[in-house]
Amino acid sequence: MLLEKKNRSGSRIINEINVVPYVDIMLVLLVIFMVVTPLAIQGLDINLPKTQADQIELEQSQPFVIDVNENGSYFIEEDGGFVQVSLGFIEDRFGKIITTNPQIEIIVRGDQETSYQSIAELLSVLQANGATNFSLATQP
Repeated sequence: MLLEKKNRSGSRIINEINVVPYVDIMLVLLVIFMVVTPLAIQGLDINLPKTQADQIELEQSQPFVIDVNENGSYFIEEDGGFVQVSLGFIEDRFGKIITTNPQIEIIVRGDQETSYQSIAELLSVLQANGATNFSLATQP
């Protein structure tokens, strides 16, 4: 046989790989990824108000999304997570974005329990910096 050779002492040498430990490792890794993947999906828990509005079609570019929670705090997505920011930070960041892409779409996702004042202040800052294309997100 090709797989079996005899060495000088007369014992057999088996030239094949035992794959059982590799299959065990693969199954353990599969279970780990199955458990961890749903936990890795992050997002901000925003209860959007319900309305009877048509869904808008987004353009090719990535929209600038600002979330407002029930306390009136502002959040933007950065490096795969949501970061709480101030209105001044949004004004500075948006000022830089609008110079590179004046037609960028801004989506404001406000919680249904947030105050009208916090949304109005945000829209005022965006409009003062040249925003012309913004939408308020709702849940159909």
